[in-house]
Parts: sequence; structure tokens; C-alpha cells
Amino acid sequence: MFSFLRASLPPKTFRADDNPIYYEDGASSLEFQAAGSEYLLRNQHPAWDPKKPSIMVPPFHWHIHQTEHFHVVSGTCHLFRDYATTPWITISTTDPALPTKAVIPKQVYHTINNASTTEPLVLDVNLTPEDYEGEQRFFRNFFGYLDDCRKAGVPPNPFQLFVFLHAADTPLGIPMRRGGWGWSLGEWCCGG
Repeated sequence: MFSFLRASLPPKTFRADDNPIYYEDGASSLEFQAAGSEYLLRNQHPAWDPKKPSIMVPPFHWHIHQTEHFHVVSGTCHLFRDYATTPWITISTTDPALPTKAVIPKQVYHTINNASTTEPLVLDVNLTPEDYEGEQRFFRNFFGYLDDCRKAGVPPNPFQLFVFLHAADTPLGIPMRRGGWGWSLGEWCCGG
């Protein structure tokens, strides 16, 4: 009804048959595992650059119905929760004192990023309960759209991102404390 208000979309790259899917000119990727595997997908993040974050770094978000499991295959990953600016936990294959796995319970605001400014991060991810087709659709659409915007030199439309996130029952984190307007706005915009 209000589509005339929407900015035009960037040219869409056809990736429906790709596995793995390469983004950011090959610097990042997603590879889907078979349904029922221990981990749903493997993703690669480029080295962390705070001036130019990778499209693979998700904004703060939470999962309404799913717990998220992470396993580092190579590299070091910072996990942040509840809008913290310092990592809640770091998982790593390069530091034997650190764990290699972490779990984020459902309904906990969180994000992740590569802890290294020089090495890529390879990370296995699973969401439980699993929705194999839904997760593939979300990850393909969300990161495909972000990469198409990057290539076209246009900023992503937040309302388009809300559509993807709503379909995955994953509200975007609005930077306010729980119980305030941010929590309510996140639920209203993205379902909750």
C-alpha cells in the first residue's frame, strides 16, 4: 500500500543455488550444512575493521523462540550481550585458556564480531529449535541484501531489514534498557 515510500532496491544478485555463498568480494561467506546437522551453517568473517565493519557482523538482536549456539572453527570471536561495549564471552581456537563454544539463550540481546584485526574468523552456528528452510531463507535474504547494498553503494533500508528480521522472529535491538521504549518499539516493529 505504501510501497511508493520505499527507496528503490539495489540490483539483486542471484544466489539461490550457491552453497557456500560468498559476500564482500569473497572476504566473507556462509555455508549451509545438511538439515539436522550439529550446526546449521558455517560462516566466515573477515578481519575486524572498526571503521568498516563486515556485513557479517549482526546488529544487536534477540531470538524470540530460539537459543543460538556458536562454535569457533578457527580464530577468535567476541560475543556481546545486553548492549555491553565489552565482550560477555570470548571463544577461540588460538587461546587454549578460552572456550571454543558459547550459547546465547533465547530472548537475550546479543551480537558478535571477529576479535582479530588480522585473521579471519570461521564460526559454526546453530539455532534450536531448528527451522532449516526458514533459517536458510533468512540468512540468504538478509546477507544477500546487505551485500547487494554494499556493491551498489547504497545504505540498507531499515524497513527492509525489519521485514527480514520479523519473518525470522528476530527483533532488532534498540539501544535502551528492557522495559523502556526500546523494548516496546523492538517488539512492535519486529514482533514479539
